[in-house]
Amino acid sequence: MAGEQVRSLEQFTPTASRLDLAARETPATLDIITSATMTTRGFLSVEEAANSMPGVTSGGAPGDLENFHIRGFSDTQVTVLHNGIYVGPSDMVNRPQNAFNVESVEILKGPASVLYGQGAIGGAINVLNKAPSFGAPSANAQFAYGSFGTYAVGVGGSMPVGSTVAIRFDLSRTGTNGFVHNTDGDSTNGTLSVLWRASPDVDVQFSLDLLKDHPSGYWGTPLVTQSFASQPLKGVVSSDSGLTLDKRLRYINYNVSDAFIRSSYAWPQLLVKWRPSETLTFENYAYFYRASRKWLNSESYAFNPLTRLIDRDRFFVFHDQKLYGDQGSLNWKTDLFGRPNQLVVGFDYSHLDFSRARGFPDGDSIDPFNPQRGSFGPVVRRVSPTQWDDLAVFFEDVLSLTDDLKLVTGGRYDALDLDRKNFNANGSFNAGSSFSRTYHPFTYRLGLVYNLTPSITPYLSFTTGQDPVGSNIFVVNAGENFSLGKSRQYEAGVKASLPNNRASATLAIFDIRRKNILQAISPDVAVPIGSESSRGFEATGDVKLSDHLTINANLAYTDAKYRDFSFIDASGALVDASGNRIPNAPKWVGNLWASYANVFDLPVDVGGGLKHVSARTGNDANTLRLSGYTVANAYVTWRIRPNLALSARAENLTDEVFAQAADIFYPSEVLLGRPRFYQVDLTARF
Repeated sequence: MAGEQVRSLEQFTPTASRLDLAARETPATLDIITSATMTTRGFLSVEEAANSMPGVTSGGAPGDLENFHIRGFSDTQVTVLHNGIYVGPSDMVNRPQNAFNVESVEILKGPASVLYGQGAIGGAINVLNKAPSFGAPSANAQFAYGSFGTYAVGVGGSMPVGSTVAIRFDLSRTGTNGFVHNTDGDSTNGTLSVLWRASPDVDVQFSLDLLKDHPSGYWGTPLVTQSFASQPLKGVVSSDSGLTLDKRLRYINYNVSDAFIRSSYAWPQLLVKWRPSETLTFENYAYFYRASRKWLNSESYAFNPLTRLIDRDRFFVFHDQKLYGDQGSLNWKTDLFGRPNQLVVGFDYSHLDFSRARGFPDGDSIDPFNPQRGSFGPVVRRVSPTQWDDLAVFFEDVLSLTDDLKLVTGGRYDALDLDRKNFNANGSFNAGSSFSRTYHPFTYRLGLVYNLTPSITPYLSFTTGQDPVGSNIFVVNAGENFSLGKSRQYEAGVKASLPNNRASATLAIFDIRRKNILQAISPDVAVPIGSESSRGFEATGDVKLSDHLTINANLAYTDAKYRDFSFIDASGALVDASGNRIPNAPKWVGNLWASYANVFDLPVDVGGGLKHVSARTGNDANTLRLSGYTVANAYVTWRIRPNLALSARAENLTDEVFAQAADIFYPSEVLLGRPRFYQVDLTARF
């Protein structure tokens, strides 16, 4: 329970490869945060944990929960996985996840389609649950309470049952009232895993993941004219049209009284591993994912300068998703041309049934300061079912060309049969926006890893990716019935560490190009873009300066731009956005964390962190700009006993007012970050 940790580059990283490669041997950027570090820093959610990692920012409206921004890409271009499995586009299926049930969060940067199929251009975030152990029985518990009625409760543990069965169970619940009025939310997550060692060579693991949530319904704070804003929030946003934010509106909720966001999922999984010899391993992962999601809200709040009222909309969408899948692989260690070689070949099959019902009832106008909440109104559904059958074959290989030089390759070929239908409100079939198509993406990667010394390892890599040209794969329509967009990334880097593991460092330089795509400029309009480019670097350093003091730092620079992009804006004017910065993509992101253990030789640890995010743009035209910000956090932990700790924490110590993100689908508002926040938590391990 004490202090920050220095990351080991010898750690196995399943997110980046199925080849059992350590982080040092992987020709890619891979960042990891463990459960121990999440507990030390007081993170209650996966979003908080991922947001502390190099070059990662977040901020999504409740319709796009936990929207991550990596290397200039966001939404569906960043894939979120759970235990290595893809269940759908992140902007449709991703839910706020409680950190208590999680063993680690791993982020693979750059195109990852070769591992996980279409999508994953900016990166892939893999959330790994805690697993059972055959060691001594163990248990852990957490209770946290903080500002705005925020709380977290969790209990879990692992226990062997005889010599062949081990069980792990974790249950957690988080909740908050929200810093904006009437934006309460909660989430309950239960995970169960049973590991059966059927024989010395066969492991069978059954897992069950259950979640039910009611996320917070804060959709953003409306932009207003400068003449209206008698108390402007200065230094937060700027706009070519003179719009700004008013302090008086910061905590007001403009949603209707009967608004809700609800979801639940059940996810049984069965993993079988068979090791018939020291050189062969068979693995099969079967799963069934069933989810229901419902949104019914007023989401868009536009200030009307003529009436000086807030014009708000109505929108609802209901999801029903069933996904069956099976993934199998053979891992073979042998010699090739007289050199050590490891080969993985496998298949990945999934069948999707996804139904989406939506509607746009009439909106209304309300007073900015005393909004009459009102009700949503009648619900008339338009149903849009989607089915797919996706069969993929893949391979990965690592060949030791010399004792110090490794060649890492991989490839994946998909046959994705997609059937997309739309129905009108009266139930009639809408043939104009419906279509069927089979996609045949092939993606690959090439990488070289060289052990310059036992402590310094440079690498080179080339990776490719493919994703839908417009909307995500669940909702792509006939107007977007094109081949998948293509991406490629060049990356060079170096990874280094001291032999005693008191320090480690990584540096990566990357160049990504995504081409033949459509960009959505409104909920119903998408236009072609020649390409997008993203170039930059990421650097990390972890050092244990003494037995007491540990410092973790990272810095990322990203130059993400559109190429050959013009569109007609809401006023009918032609906007040339070629060379414009991609929205919500900061040029600079930096994190610094430090901890000092055993202050004055007492069982007390202190620590804190800084996160800096530079200025960003808030729309494609770059006429809305979000100012940069720096947030400071601090904590003090008293280890009452070796297995019991009490912590006090503060987030956003300076109470900085900042825009966390802007959603191009809601151009009339921006999402503000959480004000100063205090939290106490009690953690126990037995």
